[in-house]
Amino acid sequence: MIIEQFNKDEFIANYWQQKPCIIRAFLPDYKDPISEEHLAGLAEELDIDSRIVSFDKGQWHVEQGPINNFKKFCKGKWTILVQGVDKFIDNIDYLTDLVRFIPHWRLDDVMVSYSVEGGGVGPHLDEYDVFILQGKGSRRWQVGLPSSFEENIVHPLLKQIKGFEPVIDEVLRPGDVVYIPPKHPHNGVALEPCMNYSIGFRAHTDVELLTGIIDEHAFENADTRYTDNKTMQQRSGELRPGAITALEMKKIKDELASLIFSKNAESAIVQYLSRQSLPDYDYELSQEEIEEVDRALASGATLLRQSGIKAIYAQEQSGEEFEFFVNGERFSTSIAMSEHIQKVVDCREIHLRNHFAANILENDTFSECLKALLLSGYWDYKY
Repeated sequence: MIIEQFNKDEFIANYWQQKPCIIRAFLPDYKDPISEEHLAGLAEELDIDSRIVSFDKGQWHVEQGPINNFKKFCKGKWTILVQGVDKFIDNIDYLTDLVRFIPHWRLDDVMVSYSVEGGGVGPHLDEYDVFILQGKGSRRWQVGLPSSFEENIVHPLLKQIKGFEPVIDEVLRPGDVVYIPPKHPHNGVALEPCMNYSIGFRAHTDVELLTGIIDEHAFENADTRYTDNKTMQQRSGELRPGAITALEMKKIKDELASLIFSKNAESAIVQYLSRQSLPDYDYELSQEEIEEVDRALASGATLLRQSGIKAIYAQEQSGEEFEFFVNGERFSTSIAMSEHIQKVVDCREIHLRNHFAANILENDTFSECLKALLLSGYWDYKY
């Protein structure tokens, strides 16, 4: 379970969602893109999810951010954890490029943590896949296999487990990675002050997805009502009035399935999966700034996707429009421009003049879509 030479195809075939592994020197000579002081500064912010987990005098403690008194909570063996740092710092967002072989729509965020010697959150389970990159310092990782474990609630905000047997027991040093699939018990303990970068992937339940597409109003215009002329004719005269026949049950399920397989539901699924917690860009451009956007597009400037932005789309689309979503917001262009707009949304940075012919850049629906992206604040530009 130790990979010395990483190969993405072998990893997908043998490890992804199957078993944990250590990837040695995934990023050789890795240098931290953020300091613990900068991380602490993020933990002070009101709109950033953070916490301090500490073990002091035989007790576990958890303090939810924003943190305004580090001396009070950073006692004993402690760790600062900050979620979604990729949405605020470019060099953290770049870490997600390391795992671009996993579909981007599955990506959640990058959590960054700093631990003093002995710091950690204890043995626990997660319901998602995670790649944990070791920054400065070193950490001992123990990872086991799925089983039934006794839950150990050491604090109302901290669930741990008891009694797992590790199949991995290794020390990670800068540039090493541990990959942990869902429901695999694990425990990481800092052997010295260290930084860690956890690239996590979402794993929605079926019920969450169903609830999500309902919340996206996928079925608000669905008005088909149940009819039973044919099924009534097949009911036995001796059947009890309270019974639902197998044929009637099948008809009900078929009608529900037709909703799930509708075009509206497909759009709502993509819309729901695109939603994420993003900083408020608060873009209200002046007329002069809007005119500058027009000039930038006309000159074939370079477009830059903002940190933490996730634009996703259904690969197979029909009709006259190609649509994609960013944080639940819908954008569209003509279906003829779909290949070109996909290239834009899939790239972190793209120089328009170098990648598109003049007739594409001058296409009204394409240029209007690019303008909408820039005006939304999800993309920026440079000359």
